[in-house]
Amino acid sequence: MLYSEKQERSRRFRLALRMGIPILLLIGVVIFYVFRQNQFNINEVDIVIFVTILFISIYFLFFLINLGQSETYIDRMTGSFNRNYLLEALQKAIANEKKYSIILLRVDNLPLINDHYGIDRGDRLLKVFVHILDEFFQLHGIKEPVIGRYHGGDFIIGLPLAVEESLELMDEFVSTYKDINNIAIEIKYSDVQKDDASDLNRLITYLYDTISQQKSAVSKKREEEKRLDINLLEREIVEAVHSGSLLLHYIPSLNLKKNRIDLFEVGVRLKTRSNGVLPPKKFIPVVNRLGLEKEFDEALFGAICSDAAHVDKAIRFSFNISPFSLRNEGFVESIKSVATKAGVEYGRIIIELFENRAIKDITRYRVILEELRELGIRFALDNFGAPNASFEYIKKLPVDMVQFDRDFTISYNNPKIAALLKGYILACRGMGIETLIKWVDTEEARERFKQLGVDYIQGFIVSNRPLNSEQLIKKYGENG
Repeated sequence: MLYSEKQERSRRFRLALRMGIPILLLIGVVIFYVFRQNQFNINEVDIVIFVTILFISIYFLFFLINLGQSETYIDRMTGSFNRNYLLEALQKAIANEKKYSIILLRVDNLPLINDHYGIDRGDRLLKVFVHILDEFFQLHGIKEPVIGRYHGGDFIIGLPLAVEESLELMDEFVSTYKDINNIAIEIKYSDVQKDDASDLNRLITYLYDTISQQKSAVSKKREEEKRLDINLLEREIVEAVHSGSLLLHYIPSLNLKKNRIDLFEVGVRLKTRSNGVLPPKKFIPVVNRLGLEKEFDEALFGAICSDAAHVDKAIRFSFNISPFSLRNEGFVESIKSVATKAGVEYGRIIIELFENRAIKDITRYRVILEELRELGIRFALDNFGAPNASFEYIKKLPVDMVQFDRDFTISYNNPKIAALLKGYILACRGMGIETLIKWVDTEEARERFKQLGVDYIQGFIVSNRPLNSEQLIKKYGENG
C-alpha cells in the first residue's frame, strides 16, 4: 500500500469517529427524551422535535461525507498524493529531514499514449506507474517516499537522500523500466536538494525550468552534481543582467551572391560570480520568470551596438529579442537611445522573431514592429518550418528574412523536404524576403543551396567556430 493511501485510510478512520460520536449523542438525547415523556406516549410536538433532530442528523452526516470527499489526501486517478497535500507533506519532510531531495519526474510521452491508446488506458498506466515507482523505492530501503501527482504526467517526489544518491536511484529506475503494460514510456526528470534559504514553490519552479530545457527524453548520467543554492543563482542572474555582464559570440553567415561575410548571428551567455558562465538554457527561464526580459534585451542590444560601432559598417547583426520586449513601448525608446548614442545605423540591425505559439494579438504586435521598421530595423523569422513557426507570420508581419529550420539541411535528401524548401525559397524571392540556411558543412551543400537561390548560408563550411567580441573587432574592425 502506498504511503499516501495509508494516510488516506487513517484520515477516513478519524473522519468516521467525528461522524459517529455526534450521531450517538443525538440518538442518546432522543432515547432520553422519549422515556422522559412517559415512554412511548408521543404527541405532535414530540414528533416535530424528533423529525427536526433526524433532519439535522442526516444533514450533518451528508455534510461530513461531502467534506471528506473534498479534503481527500490522494489523487483519485493514481492513488498518489494530490497537489495540495503533496506540498504540505514535502514542507513537513523538508523541515524534519537533514538531507532531502525533491524530484520532478515526467512521463514525457503521455500525450502520445493518450492519443494512441486512449485516455482511459493512459490513466491506468499512470496508476500502475505510481505503484511500480513506490515499490522500487521500497526495495531500495525508502519506506515512505512522498509521491504526488502535480499535473498531467508530472510527479513530484520527495526522498530523504542527498541529491547525488537520488539521481543515481532515478538513473537506475529509468534504465530499468522502459515500458509498462507493454506500452513504451519516456521519462524526463530533474532533481534539486532542499535549501533552507529557498521556499518549496521556488524549488519546484526551478525543477520545471530545468526539465523544460532537456532535449532528450532519455536521461543521461550526470557528470557532476553539486548542491544548488537557488536563491544565489537567481540573485547572480539578476545582478549580471543589471550590470550587463554579457558574453557575446558571433556566428558568421556567408553572402552567396557577394561571396563575403557581411552578416553575423549573435549568441549570448551570462557571466556570474559564483556559478560561472551560464548558457541561455540556464538563465533565460529565470529571466522570463522574474520578468527581466526588457532589462536583459536592453543590455543585449547595448552590448551588440557597442561592438557594431567598431566594425565595418557593411556588416549586419541578427539576434533574438523577447516578444515581451517587442510589445513594450518603452523598449522602442530604449533602442532609439542606445543606437543613436553608439552611432549604429538601424539598417545594420536584424531582430529575430521566435515564439512557441501563435501570436494572439497579431495586430498590436505588427504596429510596434512597423514602428521599428520605419527606423530601418529589419526582422527575420527564425527556425522557419519548425512546429513553432507559422506561415501566418510571413503573411501578416513585416518579415525581411527567413532563417530555415535545420531539418531542411539535415533532411534535404528527403524528396518532400527538398520540394518544400524549393517552394519556400521561390515564394520568399517573390516577396523580396532574404533566405538563410544553417548547418551547411560541405562544398556540395553550399553549391546546392546557391543554385536554389539561397541568399546566406551558415555552418562549418563558413567557419568552424564563432568569434567573441575582441576577435570580431580585430578581424572586421574598420582598421582591421
